[in-house]
Amino acid sequence: MGLLLMLRPPQPRPKSLRRATRAQRREHRRADAEEWGTAQARGRLLDVEVEKLLLLVNDAGGSRLPILGQLDPWSDTVLDRHDLPRLEADVDRLEAVASDDAQRELVAALRKLLMSWHAESELVLHWYGD
Repeated sequence: MGLLLMLRPPQPRPKSLRRATRAQRREHRRADAEEWGTAQARGRLLDVEVEKLLLLVNDAGGSRLPILGQLDPWSDTVLDRHDLPRLEADVDRLEAVASDDAQRELVAALRKLLMSWHAESELVLHWYGD
């Protein structure tokens, strides 16, 4: 199970594809795949295993973390620039409890994503749950 974190411009409310034709649905998925590929190439995309992140969040304080402790890993959320300082504090706590190389790599990847967010202040962080 994966969790996708993506920096992207604020998005308008998505239109329902319920009544779309097969071709419209295919085109929509193709456009998403292209955007995600571009985001990954620019360092704006992070694909995280939910279990690894949850274990680390629980070790760091669980629901007491102001951002990561409150997010549901199975639903979608959008974080804006006002959430960045608290999210960075959460990542600091994750770093303090990271006990193996895989956890330290996850923390480093989160830090890299946050650094990209600092560089591009007009973006928001989309949290796509599994």
